[in-house]
Amino acid sequence: MEDMKVNFKAFLDKSEELRKGYVESLEPADKDFQKKWLEHFSNIPPFFEEIYTTCNGTKQDITEQIYFDFLPGYRLMQADEIIDTYEQDFRECTEYDLFIPFLTDYSSCYYAYAKDNNRECIVYISEGDFEDLEEIHFDVVDFWKTVIAFYDEGVYFLDEDGYLDYDFEKESEIGAKYNPKINYWRE
Repeated sequence: MEDMKVNFKAFLDKSEELRKGYVESLEPADKDFQKKWLEHFSNIPPFFEEIYTTCNGTKQDITEQIYFDFLPGYRLMQADEIIDTYEQDFRECTEYDLFIPFLTDYSSCYYAYAKDNNRECIVYISEGDFEDLEEIHFDVVDFWKTVIAFYDEGVYFLDEDGYLDYDFEKESEIGAKYNPKINYWRE
């Protein structure tokens, strides 16, 4: 899982390069993260371990809105918020052994980490309920590689007000390049 660590750090570096102050805007890691997590889950997937031992996401009510976005339109949820959302809304997802949201927008749409007996890490986007699940990355490594490519290839940019934005057509093109087996990027 070393790729994941390198890619998460690369994500933070790319984000900071484009938006000075983003990394500092993230909440400090919760020193009780592991204990709290293990009260609700049998283990901590390396994906969450790397993120939440580094930081604790973005507050829902962040005062400097230019730092809201982890990805355009989506905020990195805080660990307690993930646990609460999982318990209230996602525990019942029986299609997967594990289904945990980690990014959210203002409309309660989510990016989620999913695990089943066929694949260990799958990232989905959910738009409200389990019928709207759509695979967007084959695994977590592809997620990080794609997001980093979005920075490197000019998909992500700052709008005139300093908010993270993206080029829709380029996003589809680059997304398909890095996720050739995923239909989402060709629709």
